[in-house]
Amino acid sequence: MTDNEKAHERVWDFTTIDTFKKCRKYYYWRMIRHLNTKTQSPALLFGSAIHEALDVYYVDGIDKALAKFRETYQNREGDELRTVENGAKLLETYARVYQHEPFKVLGKPEVGFVFPLTEDIMWGGRMDLPVEWDGMLWIMEHKTASRLDANYFKQFALDAQVTSYCVGAEAFFNRKCAGCIINALEPWKELKRPTEKSKKPEDHFLRNPIMRPQMLKDRFKLNVQRIIRDIKWCEDAEEWYEVEKKDVCFSYNYDCPFRTLCEYGEDERVIERDYIIEPWEPYKNVEVVNDEA
Repeated sequence: MTDNEKAHERVWDFTTIDTFKKCRKYYYWRMIRHLNTKTQSPALLFGSAIHEALDVYYVDGIDKALAKFRETYQNREGDELRTVENGAKLLETYARVYQHEPFKVLGKPEVGFVFPLTEDIMWGGRMDLPVEWDGMLWIMEHKTASRLDANYFKQFALDAQVTSYCVGAEAFFNRKCAGCIINALEPWKELKRPTEKSKKPEDHFLRNPIMRPQMLKDRFKLNVQRIIRDIKWCEDAEEWYEVEKKDVCFSYNYDCPFRTLCEYGEDERVIERDYIIEPWEPYKNVEVVNDEA
């Protein structure tokens, strides 16, 4: 099979399988019906804008990164934390804190790829920032956090998304990937009465390397095969049930975007009013990597 033929096969990715693991009905709404909300949460919009600005920063510097952020993001009514002013301050302080990076950037940020994870599974992904640190390949993953402390990084210990970045990086660069560097940024508002215990600007940035041994990479590949098997069964049987779990139906102070449809049924009038049709196709035009799993 040629690279061109492989590129037109069904491409699986972390978002697809994670959506299914979260809730099969959620998967149905998003990946089968291709529904997406007309509006997004301020936290998601702010984080995406900071992310895009950091991509520009590592190629063209802070001035263009600030211009990109101001072009991309607008203030949201009622959100005094995630503002254009605070986002620009976050980026400017980031550039000062990390003006002397200990690594070399490999290529450009947001590298997209598709490669054969197994003989019959094409896997796609994007890497935030591939870097070389002390002779080792790492993927730097940018995260914006509303609360940043030492416990923040515990959530990534066995996180499959981190593992998927490492597996993808190894296929793309044809070399071992040590793991991910979680690059966390915490937006803040200026305090009217700061004290000695108040965080300083530089305290709003933390990084933590998350390593991935070969055992976890192998287990990730096996689990992906199992999840895809279950997805295909649900597609053939047309069976999608709701998880009905509080931390999925209501998470991070937001309702699941499809809660109304699960509560009151698949009403096409509600779908037309509240949603847009937007197929998930992020790896349509990316480089196909010749790598045998």
